[in-house]
Amino acid sequence: MNYNIIAYGIYLIVTIYVVVIVGGIIHKNGRPFLLNVFHGNASLADSVNNLLLAGYYLVNIGYSVIALKIWEKVALVRELVEILSFKIGMIVLILGLMHLFNISVLLITERKYRKTNSLNP
Repeated sequence: MNYNIIAYGIYLIVTIYVVVIVGGIIHKNGRPFLLNVFHGNASLADSVNNLLLAGYYLVNIGYSVIALKIWEKVALVRELVEILSFKIGMIVLILGLMHLFNISVLLITERKYRKTNSLNP
């Protein structure tokens, strides 16, 4: 029996759920962080927050679609679990790495901004 259709369905349901839920959490909780980074400039913080969310969705949707194309034939339940674990694990890993990268860039930007403003009284 070929389990590919079942694997695709499970993969898409889990991936869509994770991407949408995590995206919403990051977007909602990112606003206060960005307000601090941009020193209370709400319009800039909201714009950057929305741009980060758009980029987040584009990268994750793109990866998810590519991952569907690069799929071996699943003939056993064991293979189904292994492949799903790997594919879903990659999505979660990419989410985490993107989040850490974005936070790092924003913290570096904020520190440079503080240093520049402390030199110019």
